[in-house]
Amino acid sequence: MKTVQEGQPYRILYGDDDPDMQTLVRLILQRAGMQVDSASNGQEALDLWRRTHFDGVVLDVMMPVIDGLEICRRIRRLSQVPIILLTARGQEDEVVRGLEAGADDYVVKPIRQKEFLARLNVALKRGERMHAQEEQSIHYQDLVIHLQRRSVTYRGRPIHLTPLEFQLLVYLARKPGAIIPKRELFDSVWGYSSGMDSDYVDLNIVESAIRRLRRKLGEDAERPDLIVTVRGLGYQFGHV
Repeated sequence: MKTVQEGQPYRILYGDDDPDMQTLVRLILQRAGMQVDSASNGQEALDLWRRTHFDGVVLDVMMPVIDGLEICRRIRRLSQVPIILLTARGQEDEVVRGLEAGADDYVVKPIRQKEFLARLNVALKRGERMHAQEEQSIHYQDLVIHLQRRSVTYRGRPIHLTPLEFQLLVYLARKPGAIIPKRELFDSVWGYSSGMDSDYVDLNIVESAIRRLRRKLGEDAERPDLIVTVRGLGYQFGHV
């Protein structure tokens, strides 16, 4: 995970349909040295989440299309990224619903700048500690990838993979919910530049490796649980 101390700003996904609030929060976060990607509705927020790695997420509860609570639930199924919910309503039941959806904290509008930043920074630091621990292994539902031992278990049974298949699975599992183009997989896992002559051959290599990986994991080719084909775009590890 990126840290300000390492010279790389935290990247924050911020969703809010109130343009004035969006301007204010963006300014607060940017002045604190953070990079902000903003969305005006829930679907935009999810689309951004699928395409980009974020160090933290700030969501207004009452966003249109998909509300902040549902986005929180979907992200939390795949990731332990820190999530802060914003709301104009501070009733206890509302706060409890947000925490039960998986939020790390809850901030009531109108926000107080110092308190908001303090709560967000606490969540980000907690996320960094969790990330450091998780780097020893990757867990998703019944899948466990031990990075140092280079071993995989799924639904309690060991999965024997070639070094390339292991690298492919790790690359996918490190980007849960993101749609990863086949070209990106080819360049990153096989290690070739994107300037090779034949895209057709490149994609066949990726598709064949994905088929082998699914078969070893015991995935249903028509309805896979882990590695999902997104037609015309690439592959997605898990669902958001």
